Amino acid sequence: MTETATDTATERELAPATLYAMIDQVLHGVARDDSRPVLTGVHVKIEDGALTLASADGFQLWALSAPCQGASASAILTADTLKATLPALKAAIKAAGKYDADHTTVTLTIGEHCALDTGVARIALLKIAGTYPNYGQLIPALDSYAADAGCHIAINGTYLAKIAAAAAKYGDSGILRMRTTTPSSPMRCDWKSDKWNATAVVMPMFVNWDAPAPAPAPAPAPAPAPARASVCESCTDSARENDGASADIAESVCIEFGAELSDHYCEREDGTDCACTGH
Repeated sequence: MTETATDTATERELAPATLYAMIDQVLHGVARDDSRPVLTGVHVKIEDGALTLASADGFQLWALSAPCQGASASAILTADTLKATLPALKAAIKAAGKYDADHTTVTLTIGEHCALDTGVARIALLKIAGTYPNYGQLIPALDSYAADAGCHIAINGTYLAKIAAAAAKYGDSGILRMRTTTPSSPMRCDWKSDKWNATAVVMPMFVNWDAPAPAPAPAPAPAPAPARASVCESCTDSARENDGASADIAESVCIEFGAELSDHYCEREDGTDCACTGH
């Protein structure tokens, strides 16, 4: 990458494939609502020998860096502006051909007026006024993670899927490194190529890991016992005659008779069995 300074802007020549990959990935992290307008854009910064593109929406943070020497410069560019550069960058990559693609560059201008020049098209890059959050302090340092610190964490699956897809598409061998320390700490995800490094930070979701397991559903109530047949008048009379039993205990007496007489059988006048039948 080369850099040329003017009174109002700094121009940098970048490999189109590198810039395409960085923009295509960083757009995943921009905010979808305008409650904080600066978060609907992408922060582009050149500092400490690196070009960094960053986006955040309050729940996830994406930061991609590639080597780039030159004076410090920064701007917040609209997501739509950067998305519009992708077809032009793709055309520049195709036009360069696979043998000299690494020697073909596009020019990125950052300053009062920002633009991308592919040699075929010049695209004005619209800026968003405001101050971008200091996202660097939100990225946990690599040495804060212990190699043997086991931990469980709940993460929004949509964010993680986008990160994994970016690592699979652009990273070396599709390797995605994920680190976290506690269930309430951000998860840091890293992947890279030989041209740039990418880091995404995802905020955890709250899950009560210590909540007791739900109580098992109560066992169904036992089915009611089938109604016992009432005692016919004949058995009731027999009970009274033999034991002087009153009508309210005639049923038990009748059953006792039935237990003693294996061939005992009777039925009511309506054709239904008496309670003694079968005993």
